[in-house]
Amino acid sequence: MISVGTILVLNSGSSSLKFALFSGDHCTGHGAITGIGHKAHLVIKGELFTDKTCVLPDLDDCHTTTDATRILINWIESYLPTKSLVAIGHRVVHGGDLTKSMRVTPDLVAQLKSLAPLAPLHQPYNIESINLIAQLCPDIPQVACFDTVFHSTIEPLHRRFALPRNWYDQGVKRYGFHGLSYEYIAGRLSEIAPRAFEGRTLAAHLGSGASLCALRNGKSVDASTGFSALDGLIMGTRPGTLDAGVILYFLQEVRFDAKTISDMLYLESGLLGISGISSDMETLIHNPEPQAREAIDLFCLRITQHAGGLISLLGGIDAIVFTGGIGEHAASIRAQVCQSLEWIGVNLDAERNAAAKPDQETFLSSPQSKVEIWLIPTDEEAVIVRHTREAIGLVDTTYGKIGSN
Repeated sequence: MISVGTILVLNSGSSSLKFALFSGDHCTGHGAITGIGHKAHLVIKGELFTDKTCVLPDLDDCHTTTDATRILINWIESYLPTKSLVAIGHRVVHGGDLTKSMRVTPDLVAQLKSLAPLAPLHQPYNIESINLIAQLCPDIPQVACFDTVFHSTIEPLHRRFALPRNWYDQGVKRYGFHGLSYEYIAGRLSEIAPRAFEGRTLAAHLGSGASLCALRNGKSVDASTGFSALDGLIMGTRPGTLDAGVILYFLQEVRFDAKTISDMLYLESGLLGISGISSDMETLIHNPEPQAREAIDLFCLRITQHAGGLISLLGGIDAIVFTGGIGEHAASIRAQVCQSLEWIGVNLDAERNAAAKPDQETFLSSPQSKVEIWLIPTDEEAVIVRHTREAIGLVDTTYGKIGSN
């Protein structure tokens, strides 16, 4: 069993609830309830769950994120030693202008609700889980850790849209996302690649949500994402950068209402929309249909276009890091992106790339490459648990830097 001082990390979405349990900085078990709203299924891994007496919860009544949260919390509390759960840390996608992780209060929840329209696939479900746990476990502190905080180092000029000035003051600006992942990557670079950490790095978090981040000295200089989680790269079901005139056309000429447009942008576009087959990159890679290939090529093309802009802001590049589900698993995507960036001295070692395992940090550059190329599996949970410990006052100086093994 686990020792006293367990922290639970939650990542709530519309159809899944991911979780991890930590004793100190050590993850003892993790898993997810997937298929929420359809046929819910629990997957668990880790030393905590190797006990053969582990009885899994009944998921027959798991129809919403709230159901999943209630079932998971009740199961975990029954499985762990009494009073060993000391805090719960949440991944919250949008923190607005907040510059650090925050202990949850009613005022903070109200602030996060106001940001829900900017991340509708995530924020409402983050808040649902927070509110339910406050009812079920009022004595257990909760901490909200934001994907936007890491990008608070981006200069104000880079955050502006060319709109009337008053809208910037009302929060219509670029924020940046996937910050918990980029914070982990920066921490690992400081340990394994000091030159890349101290220099100019392009980090590529590629998955069902995808973005690029320009790093200098481990800090965010700019990112491909913006005001909402729609901007930037093509994603699983989101289009990425889009001419605002397209939205005006749908409103004024086609007469779509706001919900129809929102559903199209968040649920029906991206890899799924282009291919008409799937939002899953692995499925598309193995599909012979030409529209699958077209979706892959456009995904990589947009990466190349945004990478060029960010590299120009950095004034050059010393390293590229691939992470996220696609970045860690899809060798062919890494190869295609690197080939498009050969003009800046990027040269991938094909054998290393093909042999790289998604759960291992791997140096992918060839000896001829002027740019370091890395595969670094991300670990947002490790960042969340560190910030949770800090927010509730459980800071132990014996633990290493964020991202250290």
